Order: sequence, then C-alpha cells, then structure tokens
Amino acid sequence: MDNSPIHDKKSGEIDKMIEDRGYKCVYLPKYSPELNPIEQFWSSVKRKVRRSQFGNTEDLKTRISEACDAVPAQHMKNFIQHSVDVFEKCLNDTPI
Repeated sequence: MDNSPIHDKKSGEIDKMIEDRGYKCVYLPKYSPELNPIEQFWSSVKRKVRRSQFGNTEDLKTRISEACDAVPAQHMKNFIQHSVDVFEKCLNDTPI
C-alpha cells in the first residue's frame, strides 16, 4: 500500500484486516507510482478515457468502466513485473 496521507486515518484497521488474512502489509514511499502497479493501471485507464468526450456523468462512468475492462490481463502482469523490477533496483541502490 502506498503511504499516502489518505490511508493514514484507517491504517490500523487496514493493517489488521491484512494481517488477519495471513499477509504482511508493506507501505511504499509516498508518491512512488513506479512501485505501485495500481498507479500504472490507472494511468492506462486515464489515457483511454481522455480520448473521449462526455455529454454527462453517466457517459463518463460508462467510459471509465469500459476503459478498465479493456486493460488486458497481460498488461496487469507487466505492471506488476515492472514494479518488482523497480523495487529490486531500489533495494540495490541502482538508479531507476
């Protein structure tokens, strides 16, 4: 999870939910989209949505949903692999 201030208020609750399921919560540095695959996903979605013009809120909601559905599973795997690669570079003090 990123270390954005919006997550601070409920971080104890979120940590507990994650740990209760047998996982460990790892917080990423603030403003580190390269380490967070969801940021890469949203960047892809935003590019698709920006290409459209909207007449109303429903058009926007529909386009966002369609853009999310249009991201191939392989792209998601690539986003994750990219984040893992960048994380390893950070651990090795290699420039990214």
